[in-house]
Amino acid sequence: MRGAHCKSLRASGELFLIKPFSFRKRKMPLRINLGGIVPFSTIDWRGKAAMVIFLRRCSLRCIYCQNYNLLEDDNYVELQEIEEDIKKNEDFIDAVVLSGGEPFMQPRAIVAISKYAKKRALFVGVQTNGFYPEVIESMLKDEGKEELIDKIFLDIKAPLSDEKLYDKLTKVPNVVERVRNTLDVCVHAQKIDLELVTTVFKNLVGAEEVTRIAKELEEAGAAHCPYVIQQGRIELVPGKVIKEADVFSHEELKKLAALAYRAAYLKDIRIRTKEDGEEVIYRRDQW
Repeated sequence: MRGAHCKSLRASGELFLIKPFSFRKRKMPLRINLGGIVPFSTIDWRGKAAMVIFLRRCSLRCIYCQNYNLLEDDNYVELQEIEEDIKKNEDFIDAVVLSGGEPFMQPRAIVAISKYAKKRALFVGVQTNGFYPEVIESMLKDEGKEELIDKIFLDIKAPLSDEKLYDKLTKVPNVVERVRNTLDVCVHAQKIDLELVTTVFKNLVGAEEVTRIAKELEEAGAAHCPYVIQQGRIELVPGKVIKEADVFSHEELKKLAALAYRAAYLKDIRIRTKEDGEEVIYRRDQW
């Protein structure tokens, strides 16, 4: 991050202090705010078996958050504990995926875990809401460091031209510009794969929004990146603010994919459901 001063960010009444990020070695033992670990997953990274490591705390308060239990309390563990879990499962996985919460709130944890995963010959992916473009840019472009991240999964929660809807979904103001900057950083980063994900619910993010997002991704230079339309799930949504009737069916998701395909010249459009996982619905062979 630029400058010598810390930046303060406010979300839902809380103040999040993000200190300037540096790759210099620190003498203090690293403790990681851990939310939990899924030892084996085939749905978080298409074509790879992954261990998913959830990091606590998040800058947003999305109304349909599936992991809201990770937003408030802390659970600090030593890095060695996570390394032992990776080593124990390395024969069964291809990759480590860092999720949350928002992983980039803990950049040093990402660096430490990624370095160890790379030593074990594993791929590394990070799921992010895009709120910290400076941190992501620093991590992807820092000169002289090894490549630690192979793929970023970036949430595009609503059209980036609709600041009002983004604020409504995330309960945090001024998120759009940060996500837009993160998208730009990732599109122009070298040797990094990027996947864009939109979670959909009727009466929140549906046909009109997906159509606009598809057009905006093409305009942003991200047409070559997979675009995943993800079925929203209500099982863990706090406060029952979203109903069963708001969930798109498998067939309805395919119709949304068709709208995105017709709206913009995107290379790869997919849907993701609880029952069937991730499916490629449209792929343009000539690219």
